[in-house]
Amino acid sequence: MAARLLKDTMSLVYFDFNKDADLSFKIEISKKLKELLQLEGAGTYSIVLHNDPINTMEFVTKVIKNVFGYSISKSIWLMLKAHFKGTSILWAGSFLEANDKRNKIISHGPDPTMRHKGAKPLTVTIEKDE
Repeated sequence: MAARLLKDTMSLVYFDFNKDADLSFKIEISKKLKELLQLEGAGTYSIVLHNDPINTMEFVTKVIKNVFGYSISKSIWLMLKAHFKGTSILWAGSFLEANDKRNKIISHGPDPTMRHKGAKPLTVTIEKDE
C-alpha cells in the first residue's frame, strides 16, 4: 500500500510541475522518489532503540507502548533490553513504516521530568535486516 501511494505521489509530482520550474529541481525530486521506492521494496528494516541514561524508564516504556501498542510487560522488557544490552529491536517491517514509527517516537520529545538534566528525545535508528 505504501509503495502504491508513493508511486502515485511520484506521478503527481512529475505531472504537476509548473512548466517554468527548474529542470534540475525536477530531476532531483524524481531521483529522491526513486530512491524511496527502491528502499520500500528492498527488504525488512528494524527500529532499534538505544540506551538512554537520562530519560526515565517509565517514560521510555510509555513511549514504546504508545507507538507500537504493545502490552506494558512487552514494553518494559524491550526497554530493559536496551538498558542492559545497549540496544533493543522494537519492530521490523518496511522502510516507510519504520521511518513513520521512528518519527512518532521522536515526536514524543524528551521526558518532561528530566528536561532540567538535558534529556533529549529517545535515540532510535533504522537498520536494514540482512
